[in-house]
Amino acid sequence: MDGPGVPRRLQLCASMCVLTAILEPSAPAQRQELDTIDVRLGAAPVPVEGTDGRTHIGYELHVTAPAQGGDLQLERLEVFGEREVEPLVSYGPDELEGRVRPDVERNARYGRVVRRDTTAVVNVWVTVPQGRRAPRFLCNELRGSGAGKETVVGDLRVNVRQRAPLVMGPPLRGGLWISHNGPGDHRAAHWGSVLVKGRRITVPQRFAIDFLGLDATGRGVRGPLQDSSNADWVGFGAEVIAVADGVIRESRDGVVDNPPLFEPGPPASLELPATGGNYVVLQLGGKTMVHYAHLQQGSVAVRTGQRVRRGQLLGRLGNSGNTNGAHLHFNVVDDALIANAEGLPYVFDSFEVLGTTTVDAAFGDAATYPSPPAQVRRALPFNSAIVGFPRN
Repeated sequence: MDGPGVPRRLQLCASMCVLTAILEPSAPAQRQELDTIDVRLGAAPVPVEGTDGRTHIGYELHVTAPAQGGDLQLERLEVFGEREVEPLVSYGPDELEGRVRPDVERNARYGRVVRRDTTAVVNVWVTVPQGRRAPRFLCNELRGSGAGKETVVGDLRVNVRQRAPLVMGPPLRGGLWISHNGPGDHRAAHWGSVLVKGRRITVPQRFAIDFLGLDATGRGVRGPLQDSSNADWVGFGAEVIAVADGVIRESRDGVVDNPPLFEPGPPASLELPATGGNYVVLQLGGKTMVHYAHLQQGSVAVRTGQRVRRGQLLGRLGNSGNTNGAHLHFNVVDDALIANAEGLPYVFDSFEVLGTTTVDAAFGDAATYPSPPAQVRRALPFNSAIVGFPRN
């Protein structure tokens, strides 16, 4: 019987969450007896505040279709907070079509059909209602169909880690930047970079950002893009700096910068020696690593084992490695090897937000003029945000 004043849907979610298994990383979820779908959680999520002033929670569900029977077609995913009557997230067929990476072992692109005996990854992005605190847990109700019947995987509970993300200083000294391939975009190259190692699935670039320089008019290049040199790109040569005190875990210099619009071949792996060109890895403590990639040839100013202070020059923004345009690839992970790492959320302690734009606009004929700056503290730049970092 429903308690007084407690909506039925809320009470059902709360009770089901108590009865089902708590999803921990790589732990199988308890299912209803007739269910044959295996659902696991990737990395346990940590709430993070974005440049929109809201709190967000990003995570992945790993869905494996049974070896016996037909394919599984995902129909709907709804996510409820611990006190929510209405879902915080409701993905129908069209939305799932672009959020599901089927058969990750073969690096299939997008689509909501999970072939039998394969695993798909569902990217979930929850925005907490304005003025609310992040929930302690989220209830995920996933529905699918196959073999002529509908299957419901009940309210799967995802615990939300109640801890603050890493707080850092700026990675670049001054300037305006577009946050490209940034957090919050489920189709971005970074969140879509899924690694499979045995039964373990990781997303090491979950919160990675490509920073491309902009001028005061929102343009990323001086003159026509097709005829540009690296020096014509606004961000090329900008100072890349340490976001915190730490030790240089690894660094490399000497790789020639690519010309703009050069298309490198597919890398052998996601490890920095294969992708990063000239790069620096800053170790903050334990296994927390900060990656700075694609630095300018001859600019790396630190060596392996060196202690550095926040704001210290590490190198200059370049166009080396697996890239076709000058930018800084910035990422934070929890292991020295990308193959073993999960991407970690972080925030910059102070910067400005000047609206949003796209790479097509910044490097095309219709640049978006930056909006008046708004000061932001302890936030993560989301995809397409225009951000300004302090000079000091």
